[in-house]
Amino acid sequence: MQALNYETIQPFIDEHNIENLSYPEMIELFLKESDLAENKPEQKAGWNPLTQEPVFYNASRQHRPVDYNNNGVGNIEKDNESKCVICEGKTTRILDLANLSQGFTFINKNLYPAVWPSRKKVQNTSSRISGENTRLASGLHLLQWTTSIHDHEWHTIPPEDTCIVMSRLASLEKQLLTTSSGWMPSTISYGDPEGYSGYVSIIKNGGAQVGGSIAHSHQQIIFSNLMPRRIYENWKFFKVAGFPYSEHMQQTNPPELLVREYDTAVLLVPEYMRRPGDMLLLVKNSHKRYLHQLDEQELKDVSRGWSDALLAIHKYMPALNRPVAYNALTLNGPGAGLYFAFLPFTQETGGFEHLGLAVCQVDPFDTARKLRSFLNE
Repeated sequence: MQALNYETIQPFIDEHNIENLSYPEMIELFLKESDLAENKPEQKAGWNPLTQEPVFYNASRQHRPVDYNNNGVGNIEKDNESKCVICEGKTTRILDLANLSQGFTFINKNLYPAVWPSRKKVQNTSSRISGENTRLASGLHLLQWTTSIHDHEWHTIPPEDTCIVMSRLASLEKQLLTTSSGWMPSTISYGDPEGYSGYVSIIKNGGAQVGGSIAHSHQQIIFSNLMPRRIYENWKFFKVAGFPYSEHMQQTNPPELLVREYDTAVLLVPEYMRRPGDMLLLVKNSHKRYLHQLDEQELKDVSRGWSDALLAIHKYMPALNRPVAYNALTLNGPGAGLYFAFLPFTQETGGFEHLGLAVCQVDPFDTARKLRSFLNE
């Protein structure tokens, strides 16, 4: 079994608990790591005034190690295991580590960061100003490795372990948002009563076709001064409707599209499904906008929802004769009722889709039935 062991990782630990680090302290830990500095990005972002989307630039990311094969799936084979840079301990320094029932989960710095920290405090650049097409980009790019065991995933590890993984993500999110006042723009103007600072983006790429480079299960976290477009769209919906998009989906999405219901969350196929297998995991309490605001039961249900969604994708895509590839997005922030999007790469993006007119090859009601059946096997 290929895995990273604790003895190998021990010399790389800067801190065992992210809750002991403030954002300024994290900045200093990033800036003193020479390997990261060699791959640092431009500290500016292009800004599309039409879509309200920031674009970060880093030429070094094209040199990231890749351990997927030509089919876009992981290289692990029973008789001939490919080497994994993470399992070999070729990692940056670690900011958080927690034991699991088998192995451990940890958070470290991305060796090829999309954003780079600055010791200068960032002015409030979060407002959408038409015509201002270049902006300062500052922040941190981190990784969370789901487990130190190479072939383990969200849907293959025990539920109590997934809760630990999710709780460490929540702790990181909280530290970034609550200890960066003055360093990042305040979200008060967007309706966050707590007065958080900056924007925490959490995603998971599974498969080379959707941006993955390393098969070892992991999540990416970008903390920056610029609001992602999808987060801005959630805020715009809230401003117009007076309630979060996640609440709207819970009230209006047909019940036949429910995949699984939990005590405090629902996993469903949206009626407007763009590609076969698209799913949303919605926290029922739409007043919760961030991971760290979840109580114990909500954290448990969200963790289970992640496991169920990824299990369904791992069964659904081979049934379509496609390699497993997906993106998982965390939709948090001002105006958002916390929710997650699971987007399997079941259909290529064509010209109409780029134009903003999606043409889906499968009916969402049929998709929901199949996903439910996979989870009930």
